[in-house]
Amino acid sequence: MSSRFALFLLATFALVGLLTLPAAQAQVIVTVNGNVAHADISLVSGIHTYDGEVTITFDSPVNLTAQSLNLTAQVVSPSDPNLVGRLPGGTVVDPAFPILITVEPVTIDRIFASGMQLNETGDGNLRFVNAYDMEIHTHELIYVPGTPYRVFKAPLNGAFFDITADVTNGSVRGRGRSGGFSQFLLVKDTRPETVLGLPVLALGKLVDLELRLVGAIVSNLLQLELGGLLTNVQLALLSLNYAAAIVQIDLFILRVDEEAGTGIQNVWRSQRDLVNDAGDLDGLARSLRFSLVRLNGGP
Repeated sequence: MSSRFALFLLATFALVGLLTLPAAQAQVIVTVNGNVAHADISLVSGIHTYDGEVTITFDSPVNLTAQSLNLTAQVVSPSDPNLVGRLPGGTVVDPAFPILITVEPVTIDRIFASGMQLNETGDGNLRFVNAYDMEIHTHELIYVPGTPYRVFKAPLNGAFFDITADVTNGSVRGRGRSGGFSQFLLVKDTRPETVLGLPVLALGKLVDLELRLVGAIVSNLLQLELGGLLTNVQLALLSLNYAAAIVQIDLFILRVDEEAGTGIQNVWRSQRDLVNDAGDLDGLARSLRFSLVRLNGGP
């Protein structure tokens, strides 16, 4: 074997190794255990590797598999005008964790699906009730008390909004709830919670919740009852009585939970032919509660 040919072979093997290396380093691995889907994320961009994990806990899921969930992640540019335009002013994506998570459950043709598994129905399509819990966890960000990091959600390529229900350390764990999908970010929210003494962020979340209630398919009587509770929240907010506002939003969450599946539609499925009113109302209400607790001196 000539030395030139030997060098050619070495170069070829090195190139193959380089081509296969990113597949081992840049990946999203989704596993399912019962009603919990977990994604380990490790994405490479240039010399940087971004690691994180996503955990989604469902209520009574059917056909929950990695295939049906269709969870993906990608590195985004925090300065991308298309992304910046989807975020509210005063919020940014931290360059330390610029990861966009997309969950777009697919409609599965059973002709091409694998054999039946536990908790599967004949069509193989994902289905769940009420709200799911989502946690985004990463060690790329540093948690401090009063952390500005929040979980934001958007329809596919739509505007992002805050669904944060909790943020804890370890290093940053952001949690939110919702009744539907599809795109998520951990966002650094530097907007002031109050302006001229008014709790503007909480009032904005309250408006979003009121609008979602108006769009829900519920009886007139239940609409009046739930709307009355939100009016009580508003009155308490305007009088800066945050403890009273928390009591009223807790009653709202309780009544939505009680009426879910009877007085309020509460099913989501990947055919997207049903509207999960209960899940959406629960998620928005719990995010508002998170803001109220912070205003009341909580973490």
